[in-house]
Amino acid sequence: MKILYHHRTQGRGAEGVHILSIVNALTALGHDVTVLSPPGIDPLENAGNAPVDKSNVKTSGVNSLWKFISKKLPDFIFEFIEIAYNLPAMRRLENELSSNNYDMIYERYAFYMIAGAIKSKKYNIPLVLEANEVNGIKDRARKQTFQWLCNVFERFLFKRCKSIHTVSSYLKNMIVAQGVAEENIIITPNAIDPLKFSGVKSSGELTQKYNLEGRIVLGFAGWFDNWDRLDILIEVFNDLKLKYPNISLLLVGDGAVLDCVRSKAKEYNIEDDVILTGAVTRDTVQQYLSLLDIAVITHSNEFGSPVVMFEFMGLKIPVVAPCLLPVTDVLTHKKNALLFDVLDTQALKEQLSLMIESESLRHDIAENAYKKLMTDHTWEKNAEHIINTSGLVKS
Repeated sequence: MKILYHHRTQGRGAEGVHILSIVNALTALGHDVTVLSPPGIDPLENAGNAPVDKSNVKTSGVNSLWKFISKKLPDFIFEFIEIAYNLPAMRRLENELSSNNYDMIYERYAFYMIAGAIKSKKYNIPLVLEANEVNGIKDRARKQTFQWLCNVFERFLFKRCKSIHTVSSYLKNMIVAQGVAEENIIITPNAIDPLKFSGVKSSGELTQKYNLEGRIVLGFAGWFDNWDRLDILIEVFNDLKLKYPNISLLLVGDGAVLDCVRSKAKEYNIEDDVILTGAVTRDTVQQYLSLLDIAVITHSNEFGSPVVMFEFMGLKIPVVAPCLLPVTDVLTHKKNALLFDVLDTQALKEQLSLMIESESLRHDIAENAYKKLMTDHTWEKNAEHIINTSGLVKS
């Protein structure tokens, strides 16, 4: 099929990796994919080049304008710009659709964006939507000013979609609440490209650099937000350290909350055992993750499918994680992960203790998670779901 991928992201961070991965997977299945991006944006070229913290990446030209709009403008002005973006988006879609015969429009959800829905109806082309967030989610980094208005736009969009792919059942439930038929919404969590994980091993240089030889290394990676609750992780690690003196904590990434981590580590006198790498580029993060013996997801947001969880699975690092819907959509307690009730500090400590004490448990959990990943959560598998729900494949 000939597919038009339409989006409104800056394409520099995780969203760029996601776009590139889906495009490559659809192409590998034999489909012809054209990506229609905002002016000056090329996620196929820039995906993975930004560090985990992309906020300090230097930009130029149109990219600097997009960055300024995203970071500096007041929220209510930003939302007006989001609405106005439909006008140039419709012009660009019109130019593309009028000169090419597409079989499907695949669109990445963006607040207030209905240009794809309007043009898909005009040209009678199925619109398949990918929703990584929706209106009204709690604890979103950018606060929403006009939720009621965004609801109107969303209802218009959702009614015109052939199918909607959400990264978690939490988001599916929110879309169902908008009146969308449940059977039209498919849970499609994030995934990995298996080829990028084959042969990745822990770096001897990094092991030596961080003095991790002979240690059992717990850790996590990302751009650290308040919802990651690293404060809890430090408290739990400090308690575990009393019983297991040969453990270390490795945090790969950056974020304002690390100031709290440093303070707590100093307060507990465990600075030497808490290793903060700072921001690393996405194309090198796996080398850092491979240093881990146990991956710890202390907490996360309720709606998003954490990419790093799939990377842990791909690297065969056993995961301890909370029973949030985006996690339980993928992982099962005692089968391919050890799970604990959300924000239950004692339960987290107990699950980590089990992992620390049993190398065989770590091995079995990691192997089962890897099998689950290879069976259900590769980008090619996600691409197959997209095609099979487009309405264009005859059973």
